Amino acid sequence: MESGLFGIRVQGVGLMFRPALHPSRCPFFYGWVVLAAGTLGILCSVPGQTMGVSAFTEHLLKALDLSRTQLSVAYMFGTMGSSLILTFAGIAYDRFGASRTAAAACMTMGAVLLALSRVDHIAGGLHARIPGPSRGQWGFGVVLVCFFLLRFSGQGVLTMVSRNMMMKWFDRHRGLVTGISGFFIAPLFSSAPPLLNLLVEREGWRQTWVILGLVAGFGFAVLSLLFYRDHPEKYGLKPDGPLGEPKDGEPRVARAPARSFTLREATSTVTFWVFAVGISLFGLYMTGLSFHVASIFEASGFTAERGFAVFLPGAVIAVVLRPFVGWSADRVELKYLLIYMMAALGLSGVGLYRLGQPEGIWMLIAGNGLAGSAFNTLMTVTWPNFYGREHLGAVSGLSTSITVFSSALGPALFSLIFGRTRAYDLNGLGMATGAGVIILLATFTRNPQRGAE
Repeated sequence: MESGLFGIRVQGVGLMFRPALHPSRCPFFYGWVVLAAGTLGILCSVPGQTMGVSAFTEHLLKALDLSRTQLSVAYMFGTMGSSLILTFAGIAYDRFGASRTAAAACMTMGAVLLALSRVDHIAGGLHARIPGPSRGQWGFGVVLVCFFLLRFSGQGVLTMVSRNMMMKWFDRHRGLVTGISGFFIAPLFSSAPPLLNLLVEREGWRQTWVILGLVAGFGFAVLSLLFYRDHPEKYGLKPDGPLGEPKDGEPRVARAPARSFTLREATSTVTFWVFAVGISLFGLYMTGLSFHVASIFEASGFTAERGFAVFLPGAVIAVVLRPFVGWSADRVELKYLLIYMMAALGLSGVGLYRLGQPEGIWMLIAGNGLAGSAFNTLMTVTWPNFYGREHLGAVSGLSTSITVFSSALGPALFSLIFGRTRAYDLNGLGMATGAGVIILLATFTRNPQRGAE
């Protein structure tokens, strides 16, 4: 049975969504639909990101009667646990495709958000029915499982699938497409915390999670089935569409990789680990900095408000530069963009080390903004350019797993060093040192495709 703008065919007990307009019959290159849908998918992952959870932290503490440390530990272990299986999710994406994998992630996220809206009732019900653990212990266990599934489905799978799908539809202009997507994602991600906080104040924290679950979870699951599509060759199209055709008199320069690497082959190259660790350093440092920003600035003699204020100018720098960085990714070796991001992180680290000095804040702002302008491009473009598209889910899944795991460690490392030294100076110095090591190693890396030609 087919009806309406989008055909719906009933098979057994399931529904198969098909766009009435086949990608090959779209009046314009369907890759632009993929770009819009993938960007929207990343935005719908906000409830699974740290910024999407922060608006609910105080309400969870009161509802579950947990200490801040207990909730932080649950969040850390939930995040770390989710990172350990992201590689398998990438393998599933390679097998089942973008639309079904994204839909499954969205439905999981939607169910978890609905559960979180009643998390205290769930914990109380388990406590009443199963003797032994206290209500607080049940609350800790339930919220840990919810964080695990939320981080896995939202921050992990939905983001990974959306990025990879966009990269499969573009080849010569991957960097440009990443810049366009990032231009919309960066400001909307930055505005998510105050917008969610406003919605919580207006509708209540329970109802807000219900709304997010229905819209970003189950609602976008339908949209992903309708619009998410795998590589263009499946529909008789070529990556880039008309953009991939050379101009008059211009020879066609194909950038399609000579071969696709398996996960084992990719991880046997030094280049994979240099880029994966470099990208993960960004996640570790920025998560630790964001999580402890109030304490960091108060320890340096500033107010907490001054600390929160550094993110806006940094975000502006990142938004302005992202299209240019994306454009550059199509024209220069990616190792130079990695060196650029590491140099920016090193600058931010030195700024953190010298935060009590007049120039420290400006170095921190500039470093964060410059590094942020390159992160999304490197996270997205590197893996298809270096290792091909056939096993892209597995390769990018491992990289995402390393980054998510590192981001979970960031706040703990910052807290550990502060607990021992009563200052955050060594965190900045450590970041600058780590960035310097990656810069040195990156100078000796090369695109693995060179040895495959």
